[in-house]
Amino acid sequence: MNHVKRLCLLSVAGGSLIAGSAAAQGQGADNYYSRDKYEAVKDRYQPAFDPEPIRLGTFLVDATALMSATYNSNVYAQNNNEESDVIVRIGGEVVGRTNWNVHEVGFDVSAYQNEYLDLSDESAPTLHAGLNGRLDVSRDFSVGARVYADKAVEPRYEPAGLGGLEEPIEYTVAGGEVRADYSNDRFRWNNAVGITDYNYKDGRIIGSGAVADQDFRDRQNTYGRTRLSYAVSPDFAVYAQGTMHDESYDSPQNVGGQPRFRDSEGYTLAAGVDFELQALIRGDVAIGYLNEDKKDDYFADVDGLSLDARIQWFPSRLTTVTFTGSRRVSDTGVFLSPSALATTYRAEVDHEIRRNLILSAHAGFTDYEYQEIDRTDEMSNIGVAAKYKMNKRLHIDAFARHLAWDSSGADVAFVPSYGINLIGVELRFHP
Repeated sequence: MNHVKRLCLLSVAGGSLIAGSAAAQGQGADNYYSRDKYEAVKDRYQPAFDPEPIRLGTFLVDATALMSATYNSNVYAQNNNEESDVIVRIGGEVVGRTNWNVHEVGFDVSAYQNEYLDLSDESAPTLHAGLNGRLDVSRDFSVGARVYADKAVEPRYEPAGLGGLEEPIEYTVAGGEVRADYSNDRFRWNNAVGITDYNYKDGRIIGSGAVADQDFRDRQNTYGRTRLSYAVSPDFAVYAQGTMHDESYDSPQNVGGQPRFRDSEGYTLAAGVDFELQALIRGDVAIGYLNEDKKDDYFADVDGLSLDARIQWFPSRLTTVTFTGSRRVSDTGVFLSPSALATTYRAEVDHEIRRNLILSAHAGFTDYEYQEIDRTDEMSNIGVAAKYKMNKRLHIDAFARHLAWDSSGADVAFVPSYGINLIGVELRFHP
């Protein structure tokens, strides 16, 4: 918690100094940080086919109603005795924002019901509500805030849910964040502090009906982050960024007859570049060092390389290739391992066949290196998709994906490996 407090004080003090000098600085930050030489296929606005927001007073509102059907070849994520089902998803979302020249207030709400036609115990709703706002103190300095709440279920293929449970684990997430952003000429400084609360509902073990306690996962994550950027040229900027967090769990877990606490403090320090080159490439790449200190000496500390990267290549106006990568510490919910180093790589290709027809293909891979136990997980996600914009009111998406999971090590629990095929179609209605 002390790390987060120090970062918050530093960010607020620095932000105040910058805000005080903002009026004396020249304008031009947009010239140095605009990244619009190239347009990604999925970001391209098509006036004849993309919906227009609804004007409600001072608000511009985007509304979507959704209906989809997905075939899942292995609902329970097993390596034998696989059971398939069709999942019907019905719901919608509404996103609104003010159209004021300065300041902004926005909201977003969504509600979906995921209904399994045969395996009804898997059926569950997902809900979300959020509210955000921004106050423009000056042309250069703004402060903002957001609050949100979510209710969802944990997918069967998540590390904590690999087999053994009658139903997937339900959980809620609620939180809030305050931001302070400065942008002037070649400099940008972005800061945020916030808190997130996680609450997991207990599950039950298949066969015995015994309670699968999830209270050890309930926690509050208090965090702060800062990023200071300097534009060397209109196409290239360098930056330094840092994050700090304090993870506080509601209750200890019993390990070997002793109460053990998963509480931790951590930070990440990184340097990066933000660019858009003449060579048809745009990207944001940060490499640094991560550290996670466990407050209970029973659990080992974690440190190592951190990575956050997103690079887009535009071989033609009709094709966009996107590469992403990350490496960070994650609590996957595995009982005896409060931390895992998660490394993810993903590549995606989007090609515009026609103005209203986009074909996509992707391949993603994630490795989990667990601390405290002898276990490594490898997950792959490969798929293809098509988006057809029939008109402004109706969009149709179709997809096929293959998920594969392979666990190795002496402490692998339940299912060591499995595969899932997902095939679906989705209808989106825009009023």
